[in-house]
Amino acid sequence: MKYAVIGNGKTGSRVQAQLDSLGAENEVFDSENKPTSKRLASFGVGICFVNADTFTSLIPLIIESKIPLVIGTTGFEWDSNTFTLVKDNECKWIKSANFSIGINLINNFLKKSFNDSGSKLLDYEISIHEKHHENKKDAPSGTALHFSKLIDREAKISFERKNDIVGFHSFKMETEDESITIVHDAKNRNLFARGAVLATHYIDTLDYGIHDFEEIINQ
Repeated sequence: MKYAVIGNGKTGSRVQAQLDSLGAENEVFDSENKPTSKRLASFGVGICFVNADTFTSLIPLIIESKIPLVIGTTGFEWDSNTFTLVKDNECKWIKSANFSIGINLINNFLKKSFNDSGSKLLDYEISIHEKHHENKKDAPSGTALHFSKLIDREAKISFERKNDIVGFHSFKMETEDESITIVHDAKNRNLFARGAVLATHYIDTLDYGIHDFEEIINQ
């Protein structure tokens, strides 16, 4: 399968390196090698790591190309119109704010725990803290916001932007009697690249529309 890598930044470059290590044919599209719908249509699947504004500008040509796409863009507003657009045009997309397998295990744990035992956890104060590199534009991170959405509870969310931190997330539950903390500390960006490449292996089996990586990986 031939891969289109859209974006050659901090994570996109790791995606290309991951594909190269697997011997997978790929081409990188960026500001110097701009994609067109015709060119994208010649690829079996695409992996996209660009900022939200760039992704928004690319949506029309991606839709026209009908390329199956894995999307790691953060800060993009996934509204109902986008879901309808993708499905009506018979496209298949997989999205995630974080393609780390570890983060998606935490997502599954939080969802199950608060769905099954939510009434028993009402006395706990919830706080979420995340740290990323100083060039990350969206804050709080999509992962931190998703933690809050999964538990469907009020949570105090804080963040830091400094140096070249790949990604740090902590989820803390606390009462006057005990404290429970779950921490995920990304050591490098290879884990995001591996998760995105893994997602491409599932995309052909999916129905038309937009799918969440965590739902696929936890099946």
